[in-house]
Amino acid sequence: MNEIQLFENAFAVTFPVEVAEMVLNRIVDLHGEDFTKKYAGYSDEELTQLACTVLNGLTPADIARGLARMNSEEWCPRLPKFRSWCEQGGDWWTSDMAWAKAMMFESDPNSKITTLAKCALEEVRHILNAEGQKSAHFAFRDIYQDYLRRAKEAGRVQEMWVKPKAAKAIGFDEGNRKGVPCPPELLQKLKGVNAFTRNGDAA
Repeated sequence: MNEIQLFENAFAVTFPVEVAEMVLNRIVDLHGEDFTKKYAGYSDEELTQLACTVLNGLTPADIARGLARMNSEEWCPRLPKFRSWCEQGGDWWTSDMAWAKAMMFESDPNSKITTLAKCALEEVRHILNAEGQKSAHFAFRDIYQDYLRRAKEAGRVQEMWVKPKAAKAIGFDEGNRKGVPCPPELLQKLKGVNAFTRNGDAA
């Protein structure tokens, strides 16, 4: 796979067109003219493609969550905002929530962080150190969303990160040393050597 193909994979969209159309129709039903104004420059086909791109990676449960949130909102969302509604309140942290928690973890390693957020944080640590939070935030968001999509597709559930236990150091402790009994035959020989030495010294 060459470099161009790798980039093409990053732009791959698999969200069903029919579902994207259903979401758009629901938004139009609720907000009609407001939504039309927001996307006045798009043809129907372009808008559907845009919806597929923005909603890519969301699950049916995510979409249901977004629709339920939209039913209680008075104002018309743009598609990225609708996506954030789909992700909020679910089992998984959103990318922005994960970033905020990651920054809390950086200042206090005892604060809670998910395994997914911790992995994404380690991926951008060099950017964080070299270029600062703003650049690291952009990279973190993309990496986290990719990890999140894969985790959902694999049917995983969110897990909190647990610090690995430090390996117990192997050291020498004089107080804990246990003696091994000397075999009787060797003990007898040693007694003979000691007796011989004493007699020699006496001579």
